Amino acid sequence: MSYHYSDCRQGRPALQRGKFSVNREKPRPGYLPRPPGSLHPHGTATSVSPSFTVLLQRSASSKGNPTCKVVEDLISCCPSAPVDFVCGEGRIAAKLFFQQWCNVLEALVFFWSRRLDGDHHLTPSLISRVSISSDREELEESLRNLFSGHINRLLQGKHATKIESRIKEVYKEIKKLEKLLTRPQNWQCTMKLQDVKKTLGTELGLLTDKLEEFRAAMSCLLHQLDGKKHLEPLRECSMAIFCLGDSLDWARIHHIIMRECQRLDNGLPIYTRRRDILNSVSANQVVVLIGETGSGKSTQLVQFLADCGLASKGSIICTQPRKIAALSLARRVCEETVGCYSESFVRSHSSYSCFERFGPGIAYMTDHCLLQRYMNDTSLSGISHIIVDEAHERSLNTDLLLALIKKKLLQRPDLRLVIMSATADASKLADYFYGCCTFHVTGRTYPVDIKYVTDVSDEDPWCKIPKQIPSNYASYLSDVVKMVSIIHKRECAGGILAFLTSQTEVEWACENFSDPSAVVLPLHGKLSQEDQTRVFNNYTGKRKVIFSTNVAETSLTISGIKFVVDSGMAKDCRFDPSTGMSLLKVTRTSQSSANQRSGRAGRTEPGKCYRLYSESDFQLMTVHQEPEICKVHLGVALLRILALGMKNVLDFEFVDAPSKEAINKAIQNLVQLGAVVQESHYLELTQTGRTLVKLGIEPRLGKLILESFSCGLRKEGVVLAAVMANYSSIFCRVGSDEEKHKADCLKVPFCHPEGDLLTLLYVYKEWENERNGRNQWCWQNSINAKSMRRCQETVLELENCLKYELNMITPNYWLWDPHKPSTYDKQLKKVILSSLVENLAMYTGSERFGYEVASTGQKLQLHPSCSLLVYGQKPSWVVFAEILSITNQYLVCVTAVDYDSLSEIKLPFNLAQLEQGKMFMKVISGLGNSLLRRLCGKSNHNIESITSRIQKECMDEEIYIDSDFFRREIHLLAAAKHMEKVSSMVNDVLDSERRLLKDECMQKCLFAAIPGSSPSIALFGSGAEIKHLELGKQYLTIEIFHPSVAEVNDKELILMIEKNISGIANFSKHAVNGQDGASTNKWGKVTFLTPEAARQAVCKLNGFQFGDHFLKVVPSPIGNHRNLPFFAIRAKICWPRRPSKGVALVECSAEDSEIIVKDCFSISIGGRYVNCAASTKYDNCLFVTGIPKDVSEPEIYREFVNATQRKILGVKLFRGDPVDSVPISTCVEALILEIAPFMPNPQHPLRSFRVEVFEPDPKDVMVKATISFEGSLHLQAAKALEHIHGKALACFFPWQKIECRDMFHSYVSCPARIFSVIRRRVESLLESFKLQKGVTYTIKSFSCSFRVKLSAPATKIIADMRRPLELLMRGKTLTHPSLTPLLQLLLSRDGIALLKSLERDTGCYYFYDRHNLHIKLFGSLDEEGILEEKLIQSLQSLHENKPHKIRLRGHSLPPNLMKSVIQRFGPELHGLKSLVPGVDLSLNTRWQVLHVRGSKEQKQKVEEVISGLVLSLSNDLGIIPASESTCLICLCELDEPFCLESCGHKFCQGCLVDQCESAIRSRDGFPLRCAKEGCQDPFLLTDLKALLLGERLEELFQASMAWFVASSGGDYRFCPTPDCPGVYRVATSEEEGMAAGPFLCGACSMGTCTWCQLEYHGFISCERYKEYKDSPDFSLLDWRIGKENVKDCPVCKHVIEKVDGCDHISCRCGRHICWVCLEVFPTSDSCYSHLRSLHGV
Repeated sequence: MSYHYSDCRQGRPALQRGKFSVNREKPRPGYLPRPPGSLHPHGTATSVSPSFTVLLQRSASSKGNPTCKVVEDLISCCPSAPVDFVCGEGRIAAKLFFQQWCNVLEALVFFWSRRLDGDHHLTPSLISRVSISSDREELEESLRNLFSGHINRLLQGKHATKIESRIKEVYKEIKKLEKLLTRPQNWQCTMKLQDVKKTLGTELGLLTDKLEEFRAAMSCLLHQLDGKKHLEPLRECSMAIFCLGDSLDWARIHHIIMRECQRLDNGLPIYTRRRDILNSVSANQVVVLIGETGSGKSTQLVQFLADCGLASKGSIICTQPRKIAALSLARRVCEETVGCYSESFVRSHSSYSCFERFGPGIAYMTDHCLLQRYMNDTSLSGISHIIVDEAHERSLNTDLLLALIKKKLLQRPDLRLVIMSATADASKLADYFYGCCTFHVTGRTYPVDIKYVTDVSDEDPWCKIPKQIPSNYASYLSDVVKMVSIIHKRECAGGILAFLTSQTEVEWACENFSDPSAVVLPLHGKLSQEDQTRVFNNYTGKRKVIFSTNVAETSLTISGIKFVVDSGMAKDCRFDPSTGMSLLKVTRTSQSSANQRSGRAGRTEPGKCYRLYSESDFQLMTVHQEPEICKVHLGVALLRILALGMKNVLDFEFVDAPSKEAINKAIQNLVQLGAVVQESHYLELTQTGRTLVKLGIEPRLGKLILESFSCGLRKEGVVLAAVMANYSSIFCRVGSDEEKHKADCLKVPFCHPEGDLLTLLYVYKEWENERNGRNQWCWQNSINAKSMRRCQETVLELENCLKYELNMITPNYWLWDPHKPSTYDKQLKKVILSSLVENLAMYTGSERFGYEVASTGQKLQLHPSCSLLVYGQKPSWVVFAEILSITNQYLVCVTAVDYDSLSEIKLPFNLAQLEQGKMFMKVISGLGNSLLRRLCGKSNHNIESITSRIQKECMDEEIYIDSDFFRREIHLLAAAKHMEKVSSMVNDVLDSERRLLKDECMQKCLFAAIPGSSPSIALFGSGAEIKHLELGKQYLTIEIFHPSVAEVNDKELILMIEKNISGIANFSKHAVNGQDGASTNKWGKVTFLTPEAARQAVCKLNGFQFGDHFLKVVPSPIGNHRNLPFFAIRAKICWPRRPSKGVALVECSAEDSEIIVKDCFSISIGGRYVNCAASTKYDNCLFVTGIPKDVSEPEIYREFVNATQRKILGVKLFRGDPVDSVPISTCVEALILEIAPFMPNPQHPLRSFRVEVFEPDPKDVMVKATISFEGSLHLQAAKALEHIHGKALACFFPWQKIECRDMFHSYVSCPARIFSVIRRRVESLLESFKLQKGVTYTIKSFSCSFRVKLSAPATKIIADMRRPLELLMRGKTLTHPSLTPLLQLLLSRDGIALLKSLERDTGCYYFYDRHNLHIKLFGSLDEEGILEEKLIQSLQSLHENKPHKIRLRGHSLPPNLMKSVIQRFGPELHGLKSLVPGVDLSLNTRWQVLHVRGSKEQKQKVEEVISGLVLSLSNDLGIIPASESTCLICLCELDEPFCLESCGHKFCQGCLVDQCESAIRSRDGFPLRCAKEGCQDPFLLTDLKALLLGERLEELFQASMAWFVASSGGDYRFCPTPDCPGVYRVATSEEEGMAAGPFLCGACSMGTCTWCQLEYHGFISCERYKEYKDSPDFSLLDWRIGKENVKDCPVCKHVIEKVDGCDHISCRCGRHICWVCLEVFPTSDSCYSHLRSLHGV
C-alpha cells in the first residue's frame, strides 16, 4: 500500500483540475459531503482541505481501463461515500476526498475487494495529511486478511476445481482401459489401447503436478502474507517460490496471483517442475535444462528466477542466437509480467550496448552481445545468472561463450549458468561442465504420426503437377508438391506445412500448386512483415497450405497446422578450409531438425508428418546439427581468444574443437588482414587486431571500416560493412514471374559498373536521402525495407561502437557520388580488395569457365543477379563475398578491382603463375548461319565432339569452342601455347564444311519412273545449277552399315568420307520407323556428285575400320519404290512348292465319319474316282487316296462338302519334297503378264498394281505373294484375280495352281497425333463398316503411329471402306492465298504456341509441312472454312504483334544503354510508351533485349528513339556506332535483310527472290550468283531453300533443267513427246546410237533414237528411216521391187499380195478381187463363180 503526503505523488505532477469533471450529481440519501471546502450550489468550494485522498489509478496499458462513467458507477457503490470526488481520462481515473479514517479504510478495502473479484483493474492508493502508524497497520492487516481470503477462495475456486474434475475424468478413463486390457484383444488393438493409456497417464501426471504446483505457490503467498502455513505444508525447498519483500506491494501481489492462475490454465510443462528447477539452480552452479518443444522454457525460467528474488542480487541474463528472438522474447515476458515487476525490470540489449551497466532485473540479449560485454568486462559484474538458450543450434558465439563462462565459473562461485535447449546433446554439455546436473522437461505437444514415403508415385500414381519441373531444380521439389496435392485430396481438414530449402523453391511450389479450396502461402526470410503474418491468419472454409524454408522449423507456432511434409533437405553454409571459401549447399538435415519439423504438426492438435525419405535415411542422418564452430570461418573467435591473452589457440578448451586446418586457415586470413602476427609459433594481436576485437564484427568487415577511415571515406566504410553483412536480402525479388521481372527492371538503375558492393552502397545512399516515406520508396523500388532498417541499425551500432570504444567519429556526409566517376571509386575498390583479398578471382577469358578463384583454382560463373552483367562487362579481376552452391556454383556480391591495386598489397598467391593459365580468345567471323549450324550440330553435339577431339590432341580439357549466331562468329578459347593448333584444326573443319555446303545438292527425279525402270536423276545444287544428270543405271548413292549405329559420331563419319572421297552431294541418316520391331545397323545414305566417286567410295570404304568396328558399304538400289503412290487393295495368293502324294486326311466329327464314307463312296475329284475310308489312326478323320496330283486342298474340301450333308472341318493333303524354286523375279514377271491385260493401261500396268513374292522358308509348303491394286480399280482387280485363280503359270508345274484368298486386306496408317484428333470419327466410321457381311478391322498402335487393317470378302468393299478413311487421315490442305506470306511465323515459338492454342480451342490438329510449306487440317472438316479463317486471323494478329527485337548490348553499343533506357523511361517504360502511344514494350533484362509490339510505324519510331539515345551515349563515351548497310540490288535501305551463306553479303530478301523469279521466267541467268561487284560466289542450296517455297523451288529446278539442256551444246535433249520431262543423252554417232538401242522414256514410254531424235526405227538406218519419214510410200515401193505377187486394189488402191492358194483375194476395203483379171465382186461367191466360168478354176 502506498502512502503519500502533501502532494508528492511518486514524483507525478500535481493534478490539474481542468482535466477532470466534478461530479454534480445529487447525493444519495444519507450522503453528507464533508470536505474542508464544501461545494456550494454555485460550484465554489470551501477553503477546508480533506485529510485523506484516495487515488484510483489506471494501468499503464490502455487495455481494460475503465471509462469515467464506469468509474463513477464504481464510486457510487462504495459503502463509505467520499465528501467529494473528481474523475478524469488520464492515468489517474479518480480522486476521492475523505475526512474520516474509518471511511478511508472501508473505501480502500472495498476497492481492493472489487478488484480481486475482477470488477476493475484500478489501483487504489492513499494520500494522507495525517500520519498515524496504527492506521497504516490497521490498513495492512485488513488487506492481508482480504488477500488471504481471496487466495483461499482461489484454492477452492473454478481454476482448481476444473483441474480436479479433469483429473477424476482421466483417472476413470485409465481404469476403463485397464479393464479392457485384461480382456482378450488382437495385437493391434492392444497396442492402440496401451498407447492411449500411456497418453492418459502422462496427462494425469501433468494435471496432478500442475495442481500441486499451484497450491504450493498459493501457500507460499499465504505464508509470506501472515507468516503461517496454510492448507498443505510447503515442500522442502531451499528457495521460496516468491519473494515479496518487506514492504508489500498489493498491486504486484494481485498481478502475481492472476499470473499464477493464468499459468495453471495454460499448463506449460515447465510450470510443473518449477520447484525442482529452482532447487537444482540453487544447489548447482551449472544446470543443463533440456526442454522439449512447447515446454515454455524461454519465457518462464527467467520469471521463476526473478520471482524468488534472485534478480535483486544481479541481472538474470538470457542469451539468444538471433536478435529478433531476444527482442520478441523480452516483449513477451513484459506482457506476461505486467505489474509483477517494476518498470524496465525486463529489458533487451542491442549488440553494441556494452558500455551500459547492468542492474537488477531480467535482460535478453544475443550471445554476441554478451561476448562483447565479456571482452570489456571479464568479471561479468552485475550478473548473477546466465541462461544460454537454444544451445542445440550450437552457434559459434554460443560455443565460445560457454567456453569462456566455464573458466569464469571457477573464479565466481556465486555465478549460475543454465544451458537450455530443445534437442541438445545433454551428455556432451554435462561432461564439458564436469558432469553437471541435467534436468529434463517434457514438451506440450500432441502425438504426431510419422510416415516415411520414399516414392510419392506409390501414394497416388495419377497425381501430377501442372508444370514440368525445371532442369535446374532437384527432384524432391516436385515430390513435395505432389505429396501436398495427395494430402489435400485425401486427408480431412487441417493446414499443411511443407519444408523446402530456398525462396526460389518456395515460390515455384506456390505457383505450381493451385486448388480453389486451398489458400497457398509462402514463408521465407525475405517476405515483408505483412506477408509473413498471413500464415498466422485463419481462412474459413479453405485449407491453409504453407510452403516454407526452415524459418518455420523452430520458435514459430502456426495455428491449424495438422500435416507436415518434410523434404529432408536444408541449405547449409559451410566454410571449406581447403579452399578458404564459404559454400551454401543443399544437404540432408539432421535428426533433431527432422524432429523439430515433425513437431510443427503437433503443436495444437494431433497431426501427421510425411517424410519424403526412408527410415534408414533418417537413421543415417546426423543426430544433432553440427556445431557452427566446425562449419564457419573462425576469424572472430580467434581474435577474441587471442584478446584474452591466449597465445596458442590450440590450447583453448572448446566444447567441440574445430579442425586444425580450419584454425590454420583462420590464422592465415587474420595474418593477411594484418590483425595478428606470428612469432615463434605464438600469435600476437596487432593494433589492427585489437581494434577489430573491439568492433566485434567479422574481421574482413572490420578491416573494411578501418581501411575506409584511413583514406577518409569514413561514412562510406561503415555503410559498406553494413550492406555487405546484409547483401543477400536487400533487393526483393519475390512473387510471380511478372513481379520478378519488374523487380529486375527496378534494380537496373541502381547497378554500378564496378560491381555489387558499390551498387548496395548506392541503394543505401538513396534510401538515406529519403527522409520521409522510406517504406513507400522501398516498395516502389522493390527493395526490402526490413533489410534497409537492419542495415541502418547496424550502421548506428557500428557508429556507437566506433565512438565509445575507439573514439572514432563517423560523419553524416558522403564524399562518394555514384553518379560521377571519381578517384573515390578507385579508393573504395582498393578498400574492398584489402578486406576480400583472399577472395580474388581472375577472368579466364571464357564465358563458359567464367572466373578462376585465385586461391583454389575453381572456375565459377558470376551469379545472374550480379550488377556487372547489366553492363555486359567481365572485368579481368574481381573480389567476391562468398560462393553460392545450388545446382551450380556462383560468385556472389562481386566487385571489380584494378590490376594496379594488386601490386600494392601483399597477395597470398603467385599472381604471375595465375596469369599464365589465362585463356585467350580468337574470333573467326564472317561465317554463314548454315555453316554454323552444321558445325554446331543438333544441341551442339558436333561442336562438342570437335572440342573433345581438340582437347585430347592438345591434352588440355579447358580448351573451349563457342558459337555466336547473332554475330556469325566462332570463339576459340585456349591458352596461348595451344591457340595456333586449335585455330588450325577448327579451320580445317570449317573448310571441310564449306566444301560440303558448296557441293550440297538435292537429288531430283525428272519424273515418276515406271516401276522396273531406272529413274532419271539430276543433282540440283549451288547456283541453282544441275551438277550432274544421271540417265543410266549407274548409282550415285551408297548405303553405309555399322554394327553399333548408336555409337557412330555422324560428323566424324562424314568428315572421314569427305577426306577419302571428294564430291559429297548430300547425306541422310536412316530413321528407324516406329513400326520396325527390330533394330537396324543401317547408318544411312551418302550421295556423290559422280558415279565414279560413288564406286570409289564402295571400293575404299567397304571393310574400312571406323572406331572399333568395320563399315559395310553397298550401292543403294536404283528405282526402289517400296511405298506405293496410291492407296491399295491387297490380295494374298499362294501356290504349292511341294507336289501332292495323292493322299489326304479329311477332318470331321467322330460320329459322322462312317456316314460320310457312305455318302462319298463314289466321289470323283479332278475327274477321277477316289478311295475314301475311315482312318484307323484318327477317329475324326477320313483317309482318302487316289487324288490327282494337280488337285489342291480347297478343291477336295468343296467336293466333300457337296457330296454330304455332314460337316467337314478341314482337309490335310500330304505332299512330298519341294521342287526347285522358280526365281522370284520370274514369278513376278509371270504374274504381271497375267494381270496386265485387265488393267486400263496395259502398256504401263505397274502404275496400277504391284506384285510382291516372298522368299519361302525351307519348311514352307506354299509360296506366298501379295498383289496390291489401286483402289479405284477394284472391278479390274476382281476380274484379274478370278482369272489367275486355279491357274498354273507358264513357269510352274501343272500342279502348282494359284489359290486366291477370298478375303482382301488394306492398311491405312497415320501419326499418333493425328489419330488422337480423328479417333472418334474413325471408330464411328469403322463401326458402320461392320454392318456389311464379312467386314472386319483392327487398330494397332506403334510407338508414334496408328495403323488400321481393313478386311473384306470383295475388292469393291475394301475400296469403299478405304476411301473415307483416306480422306480423314489425309486431312485438308488449306490453300487460302492469305496464308502463304504468314507461314514463316509458324516456325517461331509464338507460332508453335499459336497452333497449340488453336488446337485446344477447336479440338482439331494443324499440321505444318515445313518442306512443302503448307498447312493441313485434321478434325472437323465440316467447319473447314471457319477454322481456316480463324487460323488466318490468328496468324495476322501474330504477325502484327510479332515483337521487333532491339538489342541493348553489343560490341558497338554503349555498355550502360539498358540502364539509361530504364532511367530515362522508367522500369515499366512508361516514358517511351508515352512517346509512342499504343506500342507494347517488354524488356528482357537478362539478355538485354527490348521487345516492341505494334504497327510498323510504331516499331520504327521506337527504333529511332533508341537510336537517338545510343547516339547521345556514344558521343559521351566516344563510341562510333555501326552504320546501316544498303541493298546492292535496289540500292535502298535493307528491308528484311538476307545474308548469303557463301560470301556473307546482305541483300533485301525480296530482291533475291526477284532474282530467282527472273531466272524461272526467262529460264536463263544460271548459275545464280551474288550481285555484289567483284563477288561471284553462287547461291548455295541452303540459300535457295530459304528464299523459295516448295513449289517455286521446283519451278526453279525445272527452269535450271531447261537451261542445262539448252546450254549443253546438243549433248542432251528432251523427250520428243510434248511437255514430257524425260531427257536423254544424244549419241555421238549412228553406230553408238544403234549399239545403245533406243531411249525408252520412263515418263511416257516412247522410244526415241538417240542419234536422229526420231522414233526408234529398229534395224533401219537413220538415213533410210528419214526417207521413209519424208515419203510414207517410199518403203512400200522399195518393197514391191521385183515382186510379181503384189498388185493394187482397183477400188482403194491398197496393196494386195497373193502368197499362195486360189486367185480369190479379199481387200481390206471389203471388196473381193479376181487376181487374174482384177475384176471386183461384192461377195466371195460371185468371185468364185467368175473364176469357174471364165478362168476354169
